[in-house]
Amino acid sequence: MASGSAHSGAAGDDVGLVLVQDIDASPAAVWECLTEPACFRSWWRETVEFEPRLGGHLLEPWTDADGVEHLTRAEVTAYHPPHGLVMVWADADWGFDTVVSVSLEPLADGARVTIEHQGWQAAPEADCAALLLDHRNGWSHHLSRLTDHAHEHDARRKGH
Repeated sequence: MASGSAHSGAAGDDVGLVLVQDIDASPAAVWECLTEPACFRSWWRETVEFEPRLGGHLLEPWTDADGVEHLTRAEVTAYHPPHGLVMVWADADWGFDTVVSVSLEPLADGARVTIEHQGWQAAPEADCAALLLDHRNGWSHHLSRLTDHAHEHDARRKGH
C-alpha cells in the first residue's frame, strides 16, 4: 500500500506544503518510527537529535550539495501521541520560522502520515519558490524512507 501524494498551495495568505503518505504498517509501528529516537535516526539521519515531547527539540546538522554545512532546528510545540505533533522549524541561517505538523491516521490496512509545512510567506520572496521545492523534495525523500523503515519495523514487531 505505499502510496502518497504531495502538493504545495496557498491557504489564505499562507504558502505551504502538504504531503500525504499511506504506509503498509500498523499505526503503532509508524508512531514508534516517528518518535523513538533510535528508530527515528534509522530512517531520517544518524546525526539528528530529536526529543519527541512537548518542548523537545530537533537538531539536524546537514551538508548541502555544494558542501555547505547547515543546522536545522525545531521545537515541539504540540504533542499528541499517537496522533501527531507540531514543531516550529527553521534553519539556523533563516531570519524566519516555519511550522511543521505531522499527523498520523489509522487506516484499515496501515497508517496515513500527513506532513504540513506552513509559514513560507515569511521567507524572502526571492528565496520562497526554491525553499518550497527543496523542502517538498526533502519531505518526499524522508517520507519514502519512513515508509520503507516502518514496514520493516512493523514486521520485526510482529516477529517476521
